[in-house]
Amino acid sequence: MLESINWIRDYFDQSPDAVMIFQNDGLVLSNRLAQHLTNQIGLSPDYLLQIAKNAWQQHGHNDCANCQIKSRMDFVAVPISSRNPQGQKSHFSLVYKPLESKKGVFALILENREQQQRLTKIEEQRQLNQYVNRAHERERQRISQDLHDSIAQGVYSAIMGVRRLHHEDLSPLQRAQISQAVEIQLQETLAAIKGMALDIRPSVLDSFGLIPAVKALAKRLQENSGVTINVIGNASTDQLTTDVENVLYRICQEAINNALRHASPNEINVIITNHPRFIQLEVLDDGRGFDPQQHGFNGHSLGLMNMNERVETLNGAFSIHSKPNAGTTITVKFPYQQTN
Repeated sequence: MLESINWIRDYFDQSPDAVMIFQNDGLVLSNRLAQHLTNQIGLSPDYLLQIAKNAWQQHGHNDCANCQIKSRMDFVAVPISSRNPQGQKSHFSLVYKPLESKKGVFALILENREQQQRLTKIEEQRQLNQYVNRAHERERQRISQDLHDSIAQGVYSAIMGVRRLHHEDLSPLQRAQISQAVEIQLQETLAAIKGMALDIRPSVLDSFGLIPAVKALAKRLQENSGVTINVIGNASTDQLTTDVENVLYRICQEAINNALRHASPNEINVIITNHPRFIQLEVLDDGRGFDPQQHGFNGHSLGLMNMNERVETLNGAFSIHSKPNAGTTITVKFPYQQTN
């Protein structure tokens, strides 16, 4: 029992939050961090106590719907800031927590808000990594399925035709028909392989740059879908890094494909323009649109969240504007950087 008490004392003393225990407004106990904040930063217990008591009194006297919910909580938290002798500012959440009301015992807890924000960002990054990994895995599954359903089946069909030519006793007409069928099958399979290669990594992007790659993408998707896809602009991309060019191309590809799959548009316009300090990509469609507050963007490999995160990672800005029956506009801006 004594050992357990010592463990509790050690945990209390080494807590990453400053903890002070009061009884009838008198400080009874404080941990090491609370003593440090009192001595080094000047956050006196009396000052914190007065802030907490004011917040607690107001806690039970609000009549708004949201405040009524808060009034049922058995603690109250308020933000506070303080400066150390060197002028550095610290931000905390001050939590007032009654422990034994009849005896007037309560705790004041100072939580470091910068640390809380760092932990929140770490958790958000962890969730984002999981999301991106799942998106990549779905893309791999799609490629695997395409290889099995299209490429493998096409090659197998051609092999069967060649076997017939080799093993069966065929008339000249039959041999010519089978040879032609094998050739057609191999041409279709080759076209499918080229299409997959373009989806994965278009060579024109490496050889000629962003705008020619986008024009080639638009031409191919227009031929496949029958929807008019215009690419407008002769913006210079010399000041863009390879990473930025890649992201702009992928977002353009995903935005067009999403519009074709989900919006039933008659026309899609891709506009790439130079500005004094940034380059801007816009993808506009006249499809059915949606409410961004109510529905996610159902991307096949890049969802709305992933698009946004890819842009923000490279210090860009991402926005989406859409209304039901009023089309959708996706806008991406990147500041100019030195080329790599």
